[in-house]
Amino acid sequence: MTKPTDKALTAADEDALTRALAVSRSESASRRKQIDAMLADDTRTWQSVSVFAAFCAQSRSLNLMPWQLPPYCAGLRDLDQPPGDVSGRRESAELKQRLIDAGLSIFEPDPLAALARVEAEQRQGAR
Repeated sequence: MTKPTDKALTAADEDALTRALAVSRSESASRRKQIDAMLADDTRTWQSVSVFAAFCAQSRSLNLMPWQLPPYCAGLRDLDQPPGDVSGRRESAELKQRLIDAGLSIFEPDPLAALARVEAEQRQGAR
């Protein structure tokens, strides 16, 4: 299985991950300290720390329960799962697919806000 940190990042991914770091660092003093310590750790890459920050940011912005995965972790095969399951796997996969279809990074710190922004831009362009 390929981890998100095993693939090359697009410019959109790098931008989203940079924003995820900023959002997560601003969450609280303890989160900022945690992320700063992770970034200072020679055994961790910027990419792995920023993916952790995306996990935190997406979980927070979507109000996910601890057992639910944020969209970037979802497998598109989960689109076959039944809707409404407590794990939220299908819903997470649907959101991931919407991000992909909109040309956004799967690491968007606030996926719903990013999608709303794109949809608003599309409506403006249609006028």
